[in-house]
Amino acid sequence: MTLSDLLFLASVLFVAILLIRIALSAMRRRWEATRRLTRLMGLFLALYAATLICFALALPRRFYAPGERRCFDDWCATAVDAKVAAGAVGIACQASKSGRDWVAAIEVSSVAKGIRQRARDARAELEDRQGRRYQPCAAPLATETGPARLLSDEVGPGESFRVLLPFRLPDDATPAGLVLHHGDVPGVVIVGADQSLLHAPALQRLALAQAR
Repeated sequence: MTLSDLLFLASVLFVAILLIRIALSAMRRRWEATRRLTRLMGLFLALYAATLICFALALPRRFYAPGERRCFDDWCATAVDAKVAAGAVGIACQASKSGRDWVAAIEVSSVAKGIRQRARDARAELEDRQGRRYQPCAAPLATETGPARLLSDEVGPGESFRVLLPFRLPDDATPAGLVLHHGDVPGVVIVGADQSLLHAPALQRLALAQAR
């Protein structure tokens, strides 16, 4: 747990205590105390919001090297590589007639000791070298060793599996990396987090592989 996480938890606890005190004060008709506590909570929330925005704008974007594992608690994902898709994949990505189809490989793993888990809200976008982002153009593809897997599939302690996501990019675009989302809450309101409000999300760079 990081310092940012501790600050967020402490802030949530402080606000919860204030809300209880405000409710009790209002029930007892202590209006002056209620107004004072309400102003205190408003001031605290404004200060927290200002801190969140300042850190989001001041901190540089974080980059992960190709093959470097990124963990959210015990759930981890590694951006492996991207390659131009074989012709068969293009059938699934016909939303636009122009462009090239790419397949990005992501390895999902767990460093948990004794529980199975899943990231139900996990999703990925492909970012090109011009900073443009793309959603997967079709469902995940089957791997060479098994059926298609989703980012949200369950993973056991110490286990891993590979997810193949197809993307349609313009002809002049080259993949730079993946922007991985692991749910927007509570990260969007955690000071200094990669996914905090107004902060550029972390980029997990992709190695470019030759299609076989």
